[in-house]
Amino acid sequence: MLRHTRPQQVKANQEFGTVSYVGPAKSFSPYVSVIRYGDGGFSETRFENGASPVIPPPTEHSVTWVRVVGVHDIAVIKAVGETIDMPSMLMEDVADTTQRPKYEEFGDAMFMVLKILDMGTSRDSLTAEQVSIAMDGSSVFTFQENAANVWDTYLDRLRKGRHLGKSDPHYLMLALLDVIVDRYMLTLGKLGDKAEEMEEELFEIQTEETLSMFYDLKRETAYLRKYIWPLREVLQSLSHKKHSKKVSDYAKSYLREIVDHVKTVVETVDTLNQIATSMIDVYSSVAAMRMNMVMKVLTVVGTIFIPLTFITSLYGMNFENMPELKWRWGYFLVLGFMLALSLGMLAWFRKKKWL
Repeated sequence: MLRHTRPQQVKANQEFGTVSYVGPAKSFSPYVSVIRYGDGGFSETRFENGASPVIPPPTEHSVTWVRVVGVHDIAVIKAVGETIDMPSMLMEDVADTTQRPKYEEFGDAMFMVLKILDMGTSRDSLTAEQVSIAMDGSSVFTFQENAANVWDTYLDRLRKGRHLGKSDPHYLMLALLDVIVDRYMLTLGKLGDKAEEMEEELFEIQTEETLSMFYDLKRETAYLRKYIWPLREVLQSLSHKKHSKKVSDYAKSYLREIVDHVKTVVETVDTLNQIATSMIDVYSSVAAMRMNMVMKVLTVVGTIFIPLTFITSLYGMNFENMPELKWRWGYFLVLGFMLALSLGMLAWFRKKKWL
């Protein structure tokens, strides 16, 4: 089933561009982590408890990754957003966790809102986390909704000295996008395994719960497509000639690879949706077929009893002059005739392959 989050608050009667948090309540304190890596090695500074982040000036052979963990503190978003002159409307998008994935530009900077989808180990719930990415010069700014997400793995690689030589902000931005796409593919793999198990149960178990599982699968694929399709539009915008000038040649090949992965993800989602629809149709067909079998058996039984009912009704009449009633073996003859008639009708039904 899908796990939908109910917003903690909904913006209403607010001035346009007002930055306010919309999303589920969070129990952790937001913080900002300023990461710099390149030829000079790796460094990480963490600012928390409301401390204003200090972002070092850009250098030629280094990349700065400003990682905002938690978007439920508007002061933190504004403090970071103002360092790159981010418009208040985009800060509003960062704080609104119900935002649709999008891509925009402001000045020489790029900005995008995306969703990270994940399925638990039990494969019974699909959750979404909103993340935002902005790139300005040699600095990449990320805003994540939860305290931990899939980017932690990439950060651990940087801490261990991997990818430090790739001091290209475009490469960092695309690497973060690639991690999101990889999570989509992992989620789709789990959903595909779930679909295979449901297909195996399709002809074994026929309950209302089974049908509910099929509809849940169809809703989950629609939910996936809702957030994956805009990601494709975001990447296509980056690939477009108008915007590709902002992407370094070093990262363009990486971008094309990610675009291909997203196309594969979209095709897989469409395939899973078709499978879910087909399983619902098959379920309905199997249920109808079983109902037809029951009706066929009942019809055959009723057909056999029609002549038997006629015979018993005939001899149940209260006429005085009925010679058969005086026969010594009449009762047993009628029973034998009725049994032979029933067996003969059953044999004929089998010959006609009605049974």
